[in-house]
Amino acid sequence: MSKASTVVPPLVAVTGRQILDSVFTPFPEIQIALLSTPDGFVIASHGDLHDKDGSQMAAMAGSMMAMARAVAAEIGHSGTRRLTFETDDGTAIFQSVSSEFPCILCLVVRKEAVLGRALWAVAEASSQMAERLHV
Repeated sequence: MSKASTVVPPLVAVTGRQILDSVFTPFPEIQIALLSTPDGFVIASHGDLHDKDGSQMAAMAGSMMAMARAVAAEIGHSGTRRLTFETDDGTAIFQSVSSEFPCILCLVVRKEAVLGRALWAVAEASSQMAERLHV
C-alpha cells in the first residue's frame, strides 16, 4: 500500500477520476490532467503522464502553488487561485480546488490548444470537484 492511498480517501480518488474523465475526455488538446493533494500525492489522473504515475508532477504542484501564494503576498494580493505558464510546447495550469478535501488540479495543454477553452475546462473541473469532493 502506498502512502498516498492512506492519505486520500477512496471516495475522493474515485470522484476525482470521474470528474477528470468527464471534463477532459472531450478535449484532445489536453495532454495531462492530474489531481493532487497540496502536499504532493496523486489523487487521480487523466492522459499521458511522463513519469507513469504522476508523482513528480504532484510533488511539484504544491510547491508551485506555494510559490504563487508567496508572490501574491509580496505584491499585496490574496486569494491565489491559479498559476499558468507557457512553454514552447504548450501551457501548464495549476488550479487550487477549495473543498472539504483541498487539492490542486494540474493541466498540461498542447501548444495548438485555445487557452480560453483550457481555462474554461479547468474552472469547470474545479467547480465540480468543489461541489462533490467530500470526506
